Amino acid sequence: MEMRTSVICFLVFLSTVNGFSFFAEKIPNGEFVPHPCKPNFLWKGVGHKNKDGGGERNQFGRDFLKSGKIWSESLCRMDSDGDGKSNGEELGDPNCVWREGDIPQFMTGITHPGVCDPMNATICLEKNTWVDCSLESFQCQALRDDPDIKNMTLTFPKTPVPVEETNYYCMAFEFPQDGDYHMIATEPIIDNIHVMHHILLFGCTKKPPISTTEPQHCGMGLGDCLDIIGGWTVGATGECLHKDIGFRLGQHGYSYGILQFHWNNPLKRSGYVDGSGLMIHYTPNKRIADAGVLVIGQNFFEIPPQQEEVHVTGRCNNLALNGPINITRAINHMHYLGRKMTIEHFRGEDETEYITNEPDYSYDSPKLYSFSNPIVFKPGDTLKTTCVFKSTGKKKTVFYGDGTNDEMCLGFLTYYPKQNIQSPFCVSFKDIDQMQLFTSEEYKSCRHWDFLLSLTEEMRHLKNQVIENCQPLRGCLSECQSTVKLVKRHPCITEDVGSWIKNAALFSLDQRVNRTEMETFYLGLSSCDVWFESHKNDDNSSNNGSQLTLSLFLYFFYTMYFFVTIMF
Repeated sequence: MEMRTSVICFLVFLSTVNGFSFFAEKIPNGEFVPHPCKPNFLWKGVGHKNKDGGGERNQFGRDFLKSGKIWSESLCRMDSDGDGKSNGEELGDPNCVWREGDIPQFMTGITHPGVCDPMNATICLEKNTWVDCSLESFQCQALRDDPDIKNMTLTFPKTPVPVEETNYYCMAFEFPQDGDYHMIATEPIIDNIHVMHHILLFGCTKKPPISTTEPQHCGMGLGDCLDIIGGWTVGATGECLHKDIGFRLGQHGYSYGILQFHWNNPLKRSGYVDGSGLMIHYTPNKRIADAGVLVIGQNFFEIPPQQEEVHVTGRCNNLALNGPINITRAINHMHYLGRKMTIEHFRGEDETEYITNEPDYSYDSPKLYSFSNPIVFKPGDTLKTTCVFKSTGKKKTVFYGDGTNDEMCLGFLTYYPKQNIQSPFCVSFKDIDQMQLFTSEEYKSCRHWDFLLSLTEEMRHLKNQVIENCQPLRGCLSECQSTVKLVKRHPCITEDVGSWIKNAALFSLDQRVNRTEMETFYLGLSSCDVWFESHKNDDNSSNNGSQLTLSLFLYFFYTMYFFVTIMF
């Protein structure tokens, strides 16, 4: 009976969520209305006092109901919250011309039509008493149960935020070296919520080449410091590990940590500073096992505009294991176009279970899946990640990327024992297991690092041939054609590995890449794309012609031989 009740409650909840999504599509920018006092949060139920929808309606919700639940000109010109701006102005349709299914005139600068803004204006103070601006507090029972808990604060000094939309900055911190400890919890310290997108803490077994005194620009990759041991994203209150595990710090564990910030400054405002960070909680009372974090998913995809659903999948088929692992928690990660996400566990051909199943994904309300009885993952098992995106409000194609307005499809799984996974990264690029690229010098006859970073004379010469002979603005030059014919067949240009190199060269934040050189190379190479497509079968045709000539010769030879033999 209890199971049946739970299923009914879940179905009611799911139908309610889908209902709010349905109504959000009936007003301009209805799925992207920001919370008025919680930066980076969205107000899903725009017509309700509860940001997630349901319950009492706000004044805009009541006006929407009176209008027949449609976006009419009268509703558009109305000022429901009494702040001096019409509902249309607040939702990006100042001229009241939007119709359901259209792209709104404006998609930035959106404000809530049911909440008087700015919040602290005299005219708004009495009207907004119902708006909840509080954040959930962090709760972790282990911090109360262990009398030997220590903590350490890892924060950036007050640092100016660059006038750019997407910024990654890093700073290193030394962990205690007077013994071994288990880090069992992390707690966010958010100084400037207006720019903070996420924080990651990476563990290092030796001192990294990153400053310990001031933040510096960094990419997503951090050399030898690949292990994620903590983090924060919008809506999270902190992390509290399973009772049997901890991340090992100290003499036989991580001696340093790198704190990585992703600052999001979409309006490119000047004057922002930030000194956020994490408080880590650690204990000398070591637990049963060392913890690790496995990253899975897919990081090559494109989402066309105005699509109800776009499905993206990634598979982790060949995870190198030294033995079984136990998964204690999981969290999904997409950005604002994400609508649904699952992580499935397969053993052989059979699906064993869902590790996550989130039909109502919300970027600013992350759901943590915790398992008091861990999920056992054995050698030969497979993980499948499925992300579903909705782009009905987008004018342009959205790609995988590091920026907030890009998208991601990643899953983060905490597991133990750490030593049973050789590498904590199993994210696909198309059908490639990228760990094979990261841990090898050659993949399918392509020395990918040599090509990407121009490490050898051979690779430098190959690129220079294209750069010197091909001029994109002058068309497909004759001297470019022979070069392109050769280079296009190079194993580092063809198939998925070629796409990976090009993507890394043009769009990653890896500072080792000479981006100007690579852009010039790929532009030159593309100048003869049409010519190459029309001539790429010439060699095959020539070979086929030679084979046909040989076949005819042999036919006539043996015919004459047979004739002569019979006659004589």
